[in-house]
Amino acid sequence: MPTMTFDRTAALTAIDETAARVIAMVEAGDLGVRVPATPQWTVAEAFGHLATVAPRYLQGAHQEGEWVDSVGMLAELNARQLAPLATTDIAGMATGLRRCLAELREVILGFGEQQPVYKFHGGEKIPADVAVGILLGEFIVHGHDIAGALGRDWPIEPAHVELIIQGVTPILPGWLEPDGARGHTGRYEIRLRGQGVHRFAFTNGRLTMNPPEPFRPDVVISADPAAFLLVVYKRISQWPAILTGKLFAYGRRPWLAFTFGSRFHQP
Repeated sequence: MPTMTFDRTAALTAIDETAARVIAMVEAGDLGVRVPATPQWTVAEAFGHLATVAPRYLQGAHQEGEWVDSVGMLAELNARQLAPLATTDIAGMATGLRRCLAELREVILGFGEQQPVYKFHGGEKIPADVAVGILLGEFIVHGHDIAGALGRDWPIEPAHVELIIQGVTPILPGWLEPDGARGHTGRYEIRLRGQGVHRFAFTNGRLTMNPPEPFRPDVVISADPAAFLLVVYKRISQWPAILTGKLFAYGRRPWLAFTFGSRFHQP
């Protein structure tokens, strides 16, 4: 069966914890070091990106903010919002980020079961609470990027990956990479070890997430959650993960697993 209901409280708590880890790491690190995963940014600028991204989720919950219809326009939005930020003022950015996340928690929990829905980048609609799973992905993946630049360890909790994948599920049809998805038909079942099951049904280039039963996958991917996250976010190569058993595929068309990540834009 597909995965469980999204736990908004767990996601918000995970964001707070991960943001605190990122802030502590940046405050103690070399701010001018380039981040290999995002070479256009220094450590300070990568942190600044997180400081500009977090408020979007608060704006979305209020039916506000700037959201691009085409994912290809997102880089320009990121650059434009980062440009005026004083990235030398880490303390100021950290204070603003903490304040934003505290307000986001209050707003999301205040909605309870009556969560507003808004249009996310790429054009798909998403409930405000489920969207915080995507924000958790921002903190975990960019935290991983910054940790790599500073030579720090960055463990990733499997349960956090589950929350991220649940968060991105509603928006993925709007994040298809045109060349990679065009005309593609295939049914994928992703089993995050110790976590949930996620199903992707491509039909002639169109994607349906977690379609109703009966579902017969062409390929089943058994995945270590952290490895899967970093592969689909294009932070690491799939091949070492395959060779070490962190990713394993089987089924009628197991070769489809090799091109799964190419069906989507980089998050």
